[in-house]
Order: sequence, then C-alpha cells, then structure tokens
Amino acid sequence: MAEQCAFCGNKHLTAKTTRYLHRHGEELLFVEHVPCVECDFCGEQYFDIAVLKKIEADHLEIAEQRKLPQRYLRVAVEEFKAPAGIAL
Repeated sequence: MAEQCAFCGNKHLTAKTTRYLHRHGEELLFVEHVPCVECDFCGEQYFDIAVLKKIEADHLEIAEQRKLPQRYLRVAVEEFKAPAGIAL
C-alpha cells in the first residue's frame, strides 16, 4: 500500500473505509465500507489489489445474475449543459 501520496506527495495517510463506485460497462455498483488508505491533504484514495479484485468479482456475479445485491439505489442522470459564456 502507498507510503506517500502519488498525487500530491504528502506522507500523512490514514486507513479508513469509504464508498467505492465500480463500473462494468453501463452497470454501476456502489460498495459500502471499502477499506482504503486516504491522503490527509488531497483526499486521494488507495486500495489493496485484493479488495479491488473482490469488488470486480462480486460485480460480475451481480451482472450475470448469479448473485443479488443487498439493495438498489435510484440514480438520476443528467447531461451537462454549459451556461452561456462558457466554452467547452
């Protein structure tokens, strides 16, 4: 696991849990209470490869209907429209 933040160089990292969003094609999976190490300065998060592989495997099982998720969320989708005067 990271000993310093690769993004900002800060050496103060804290072990915590977070919500992780995994995308598989058009399918999204929110996973609660995922262990990570987070930079105290910029918030960049680092995950153990075994944790990410488990999330990936669980999502594949759900996508293939071999496993049911614990619950479902309704998610709104909006396309960004720039306000007048802002070029994209």
